[in-house]
This record gives sequence, structure tokens and C-alpha cells, in this order.
Amino acid sequence: MLAELARLAVRGVAPAAPAAAFARRLRTVPTRSRGDAAVLEAARRLNATVVTADRELARRLGEAGVPVLVPRGRQTLARRAGTTPPTLRTRRRSAAPPNR
Repeated sequence: MLAELARLAVRGVAPAAPAAAFARRLRTVPTRSRGDAAVLEAARRLNATVVTADRELARRLGEAGVPVLVPRGRQTLARRAGTTPPTLRTRRRSAAPPNR
């Protein structure tokens, strides 16, 4: 994935450089596959939600039962139709102690 972002940045695709800088800060997950197949492999193994603007990848992930978030506008992500919604982990607040 990092190599693909680097190639896109060299070709002048504007969002590729900041995306590559962000991706370098994340943990790398080794896979046996390459490209989209590697994303699918890692997502299945880690039970992860994938965020992508790639329609074909989103379709393949959805068919495999992987939750997918896609961009909607400039600042919004939406669950792709036909995919399982991601489970959000929330911390439960403990009940306040009774007043004495």
C-alpha cells in the first residue's frame, strides 16, 4: 500500500502525499497477497473495517462480508450499502455513587 501511495504521489495525485505520510505512522500488517487482495486478506484476518474510495475494492470487500466505509463529500464517511456496519466500542460510564 505504501508503495502504491508513493507511485501516486510521484504522478502528482494531490491527496497521495499526505495519505502516504499518514499511512507511514500506522502498523504494517504482513500478508501473502498483494494489492486489493492483500487489503481483503488483512481485513478478514483482523476483523477490520476498511475505508476506501475505490469502488471495485469496496464491492469485493462487501461481497466478502467486510465492513466498508466510503467517503461522502469532503468530510463525511458512510457505510457502504450491503456491508455489515462496524461495531463501535464505547466505554460505559459507571453509575454515580448514591448521595448520602
